[in-house]
Amino acid sequence: MSDYIAINGGHDVTGDIHVSGSKNAGLALMAATLLASGTSTIQVIPPISDVNNMGRILQCLGADVSRVDDTLEINTTNLDTKRHPIPDELVGSLRASILVLGPLVARLGYAKLCLPGGCAIGSRPVEEHLRGIEKRGATVDIINGCIEAQASRLLGATVNMETPSVTGTMNVMMAACLAHGVTRVHNAVREREVVDLAHFLISMGADISGIGTDCLVIVGRGGLLSPSQYKVTEDRIEAGTFLILGAICGNPLTIHRCNIEYQAMLVKKLRSVGAVIDVVGNSVTVHKAENPVPVDIQTGPYPAFPTDLQPQFTVLLSLTHGKSRVVETVFESRFGHCPGLQAMNAKIQIKPGQVAGVSGVQKLSAALVAGSDLRPTAGLVLAAIAAHGTSVVGGMKYIDRGYFDLEKKLEQIGVIVRRLPEQSHINSKYD
Repeated sequence: MSDYIAINGGHDVTGDIHVSGSKNAGLALMAATLLASGTSTIQVIPPISDVNNMGRILQCLGADVSRVDDTLEINTTNLDTKRHPIPDELVGSLRASILVLGPLVARLGYAKLCLPGGCAIGSRPVEEHLRGIEKRGATVDIINGCIEAQASRLLGATVNMETPSVTGTMNVMMAACLAHGVTRVHNAVREREVVDLAHFLISMGADISGIGTDCLVIVGRGGLLSPSQYKVTEDRIEAGTFLILGAICGNPLTIHRCNIEYQAMLVKKLRSVGAVIDVVGNSVTVHKAENPVPVDIQTGPYPAFPTDLQPQFTVLLSLTHGKSRVVETVFESRFGHCPGLQAMNAKIQIKPGQVAGVSGVQKLSAALVAGSDLRPTAGLVLAAIAAHGTSVVGGMKYIDRGYFDLEKKLEQIGVIVRRLPEQSHINSKYD
């Protein structure tokens, strides 16, 4: 499939969008099925490339993975990581591959995989994952770019997360479910995906308290969990992306399957910019900000402003009447979208300390741009929808990793968008 799309922008969007199941939560739930022997069912999980690659990783470990519509069935009865090594290219294809580490050590006493890949947004070290496993009695070595961990059995322990980490918290929590004794996780993150994983583990028979707080307590069973059936939560980052689009050009735009509780900081900032937002249950209607006002944002773990929505929100700030300040505290390379926005007439200055100064402009102009990873590419797609003229956005392989049927959803709300044939992006005109 081509890596480029053409978008004829500068028009309002209107209508309804339905948010897909959460990519990040779904990947964790898939890894958690390794803690049981039997068939677990995960519903409303989109067939995006990250999910497909995680399925291939589980298959390499001996699991049987099948899909019927939006439901995955995963049979983890026969696992053997030594007989079925995970190909390095699969592990390198997504960051979430590290999530199989804790479950494998907890269940089989052994795990080996290369250092994980994913988006190019900084080093994103795995120390929290390794420290959390070692704290419970495992030995961990990194040799030639591969992690090798083993333990005769895992024990309960107190784990202090030095750096808040979503996947780090998930890995510690999953491994703790099969450990002997009580594990306490301090400075755990509170993101929706961690909460969803905790509820799935409880449905499998785990004993977890403190859900939604920064202190989790897991009473280990010392034995396997039971298979379960579970419906994954909505994708809060996809929902947030559409909320921001509504603030840019919604006339109006209604987002369904959008839990406003986990969008509180974003909604607060959107209203400060001037967007009108109405909430009815799990449906949110956004009317664009007619005279957008600049605001400052600083990313951080939940409930702070999410780093995964910073690139998209920067597009909105580029169209405000005044100067805004964006401070990125989570990843050290999260301004990869800014050169593309600058090519579209945005006025952005990158400053020391992971700070961006944004001076609003009256309009963005069409351009040929390309994203370097998932969320910045999503930001460039929003910019192309807002920009006057026909833009070409490259990097759609990243979008395919995290947004299910994005082009179809955009078409349903009036966006003129089409995937370009290979190499056609070298032409100068697309109308």
